[in-house]
Amino acid sequence: MTTEVNLRRLIEQAGYDADQTYAPEPFDPMDGADAYGDFGDETYGRVNSGTSTPSVHYVDETGERLDLDTMGRIRANRDIASVIEKWNQGLSGITQQQSIDVFNRRRWDGAQHIFAQMSMCAWAVENDDILSGLADVVEGLMFQKNRFELFDTDQQSIWNQWAAEVNLDEFLRKVQRELFKVSQVYVGMWWENVVYQVEDDPIQATIEEMEAKREERDYEERVKTRQRYIDTYSRTPGYVEPPEIPEPDKPSRRGNRARKKKFPLRVPTQMTVFDPTKIVPVGTLMFGRQRFAYVATRGEEEAFANVMRGDVVDGTVLQLIESKYTPTQGDAAALQELGVDPGRLWLMKPDAVFRHTLTKADYERFAPVRLKPVLEILEMKAHLRASDRAALIGNTNFIVVITKGSDKLPAKASEIANLQEQARVIARLPVLVGDHRLNVSIVAPPIDHVLQDSRHQLLDQRLVFKALNTYSPVTQGGNSSGTGVSEMSRVIANGLQNRRHMIVRTIEKEIFRAIMRKNEGVPGFDEFPSLVFSPKKITLDLSADILGQVLKLRDRGDISRETTLEELDFDQDVEVLRRARERADYDRVFESQTPFSSPNANPYGAPQQPGQLPPGQSGGQPPQQGSNVGPSGQPRTEGGRPSGVAETQPRNPRGSGGRTAKS
Repeated sequence: MTTEVNLRRLIEQAGYDADQTYAPEPFDPMDGADAYGDFGDETYGRVNSGTSTPSVHYVDETGERLDLDTMGRIRANRDIASVIEKWNQGLSGITQQQSIDVFNRRRWDGAQHIFAQMSMCAWAVENDDILSGLADVVEGLMFQKNRFELFDTDQQSIWNQWAAEVNLDEFLRKVQRELFKVSQVYVGMWWENVVYQVEDDPIQATIEEMEAKREERDYEERVKTRQRYIDTYSRTPGYVEPPEIPEPDKPSRRGNRARKKKFPLRVPTQMTVFDPTKIVPVGTLMFGRQRFAYVATRGEEEAFANVMRGDVVDGTVLQLIESKYTPTQGDAAALQELGVDPGRLWLMKPDAVFRHTLTKADYERFAPVRLKPVLEILEMKAHLRASDRAALIGNTNFIVVITKGSDKLPAKASEIANLQEQARVIARLPVLVGDHRLNVSIVAPPIDHVLQDSRHQLLDQRLVFKALNTYSPVTQGGNSSGTGVSEMSRVIANGLQNRRHMIVRTIEKEIFRAIMRKNEGVPGFDEFPSLVFSPKKITLDLSADILGQVLKLRDRGDISRETTLEELDFDQDVEVLRRARERADYDRVFESQTPFSSPNANPYGAPQQPGQLPPGQSGGQPPQQGSNVGPSGQPRTEGGRPSGVAETQPRNPRGSGGRTAKS
């Protein structure tokens, strides 16, 4: 933005005589910006990051530009230079409130524009120990593991491959970190054509291999058992040879189905998070129809212009930038408040960038920065540390006071001289000789309240409560009650879960629907994906009552095994692989038994296969024909009684209560 300033009119408006010669004074850099047009804060760094510095040319009454010598003489005058620099500062959108006291009570009254607030809050999260640690904890609670679940396993395989390619886990954490810092995030997408090939379910394939391994081992054992049985009882009268053991089916080879199905899709293969101070919403804000413009620097402005003219080929610019943007009257007013040069805006393509914010109204151009109130707490925290540091430094630089004499026996001049000589020696050797009138004392500031945990914990607690958008638990008798802490944990968990839910809703709208829309003609790609998290619920405490109800619902069959395991933070995919491995390799070694049950029962072992001899039938007497035992050892029940046994007692009539009728 190039602006011409009429110095005469500006000086006269300030109440000075433009023709009068003023005594030159040295320029005070505190009156304005630095050489780059930025205004910094001693604690929070630059507050004008992401905005372009206006280019100002000073002209006289005739419209001619003033040379450097003339400008140097004007700047040498303190009063005129102050007026010019304050006007120049106003062009950048920086309005610093002046305070009438040394404590600067109005420092955090919200006078800074939204970009300055974003910069300060981002700096605070990255540099404050409490906020930086809290940001990592929140990310860990919200995003542990995620995957796509669809009814069509082929499409589920495609979506999970895409999630692994773009590293969706890391992307979600970046989005949450940006929301935590500045309450809004701008995401850019790089679209490409990719051919995905369906992959077999590794879990199902592994289970089939484990089951095939177990069946092969059981088959070999049954064959050996049958052969032992034949060798033992083949010469016994009434012997019946057991039937042949059928061979198990061979498992199918992996990958046969996967090679038959492919999906040529257009998807975003890379996603990036933009600097929030480099993107400006422009156009109509109602009904979500706003567009986004990129604030280019001087070098980027020239590079974009060369690419758009066709002089240079840059794939990144062509993917993201649509054209040069001419701001409307409403945009120009908003840009002036932000200190953004309207001549350096480039409109971005609608399918290349989207924004997710915390809750805001449609008429608001930006979402309010939720961390803004912590800046005042951080300032108090810095003052507290400075106070403790000053007390410690003052205590190390103590003062030694040596006095001699009293009201009744004042010290003589010779004694004072001797004492001074001893004081010089004591600096090297801690030996001081005197009578009862000699008094030595050390003067140092008190350190009774230095580095007290309670003073620092009070401010740290306020930081945590505000960063999590919650409240302090109800206190009773000076201690936090268990009920209050439990309620606060549920409030925090629900807040984090709600924020994660809204992030997913925006991703579904801006990414998933865009993918479905761009691939409408692909056969077999028609099911909208569902992104699920494990665990589904964010919990900060474990409730025994809720856990008991979940187990009861599982016993009744009202919920699935997967839901039960997720409530306990177990992954069903991992557990099913472990159980398959146990069935194949370990169940015959670790035979789990139920107390007071049959010694042949193994509730967690492999089920008995057809043709397998039951336990206890590998030796001893062979089954006899006509007895109550079949060829495989099972009891006979034909006709209601054993074969060959005559009925000697009358049967019980119905309704007799089990009594035998007497003749």
